[in-house]
Amino acid sequence: MKKLILIPAILGATMAFGFNEIERDFANLTDKEKKDLAIAQKWIDEKTTTIPGKNGEVIYLFGKSMPSIVTAPLRLTNIALEPGEEIKDVQIGDSIRWIISLSISGEEPNTTSHIIVKPTEKNLQTTLNIMTNKRVYKLNLISEDKKFMPSIAFIYPGEITASLEAYKQKLKEKSQSKNFQKPDEPIPSNIDSLDFGYSIEGKSDFKPLRVYNDGVKTYIQMPKNMKFYEAPALMILDKNDNKEIVNYRLKIDTFIVDRLFNKALLISGVDDKGILIKKMSSKINQEIVNNVLYDLSLKNEEKKENK
Repeated sequence: MKKLILIPAILGATMAFGFNEIERDFANLTDKEKKDLAIAQKWIDEKTTTIPGKNGEVIYLFGKSMPSIVTAPLRLTNIALEPGEEIKDVQIGDSIRWIISLSISGEEPNTTSHIIVKPTEKNLQTTLNIMTNKRVYKLNLISEDKKFMPSIAFIYPGEITASLEAYKQKLKEKSQSKNFQKPDEPIPSNIDSLDFGYSIEGKSDFKPLRVYNDGVKTYIQMPKNMKFYEAPALMILDKNDNKEIVNYRLKIDTFIVDRLFNKALLISGVDDKGILIKKMSSKINQEIVNNVLYDLSLKNEEKKENK
């Protein structure tokens, strides 16, 4: 009986000692240490910038914050790095209850390194650092009961900046050559020959009003209050979500793209989440068509009144 009484007493004393140690450790931080800690915590708590990829892939903007990767027991989460990037070292805070393995896909010289993460139980949390020949990834790992992220990838600020600079240079060249707008290039108005089967995802001042194609070119109608210098960069995403700049021009309030595409991204800056445009079924959405017809009827009425 004494042993039964003694054990909880010891536990109680240990717990009390532990709480006192935690309080004492925090109280012993200097003002400068608390300030420095707040800087790190602000970055950790910063809202992550993500882009949806294919097959449920979550794409993070590297360096913006400390991403939280949601995992689950008996489920694999695949973290893909930049093609050509080599892993130098991997360190995890809890190496007992988390299983980490490395893998490679693709052929030389464009192989992609992968980190496969699997927790042994739910309700776990730790941090993971991945050191490569290009950068250091700092990730927060969380384990849920069943819900998880199957695939993780990254987009890098340098890629976006380079794309934006190339885009701005093209705009400058076209503006100087007076070929940016082509007055003799009509914007299709025969709605029966147009395909409006596109979804537009995201929030931004430059979110398109509608997207459609005529079977050859794609037309992206932008808000009328968008000024020339505010025009975002348009990048086409291929089946592997690789980005490429496409040739297009602005006429009045509409981007005219010289090709068809299944997925595209409009971005105005490094910190911008962007607007994702995706091709849906070729069957025209009747609600979209009705809205277009209504807008066209209003424009026709305005023209009649102005005459």
